[in-house]
Amino acid sequence: KWLAGNYVTVDFWAMAWHITEIVILPVVAGLLFHYLVRGKFKWLDQAMPYLSMIGIAMVLVIITADKSSALKEVGLLLLLATTLHNLGGYFLGYWSARLLRFPEKDARTIAIEVGMQNAGLAAGLAKAMGTLMAGLAPAVFGVVMNITGSSLANWWHHKNPDESSQT
Repeated sequence: KWLAGNYVTVDFWAMAWHITEIVILPVVAGLLFHYLVRGKFKWLDQAMPYLSMIGIAMVLVIITADKSSALKEVGLLLLLATTLHNLGGYFLGYWSARLLRFPEKDARTIAIEVGMQNAGLAAGLAKAMGTLMAGLAPAVFGVVMNITGSSLANWWHHKNPDESSQT
């Protein structure tokens, strides 16, 4: 209440079930698909990654459309905050690994893992819990992290980690 200015009650069991719906069931379905169906229908193997991306995009679009008026009010500040958060994750992930003397390839992996947080899950949970306003930040973050993450991965793709300094 102190940080948000409003007290939000959270039903633990409802939230646990929503996490199960949003995370556990899709993972189980993915494992079942991998072991039972993968390789039997080439067109389906090729379609599944796109289906996943479309599903996450739909959740983000619904939240953004529902709260477009709020986005107009806080959009630039929210964009700045999410961008700084995202870039900070890449920076801290990479340099923490380098300070611990991890190889360049591992430092890059850690940077991507720290910077690319699960905005789709956060937005889906906010929607499932009936608080779409809380889902606005992850919806914006989802767009930011996909642009910055893809850009960073593409940039590093063209720079061989074995040729980078190993200090």
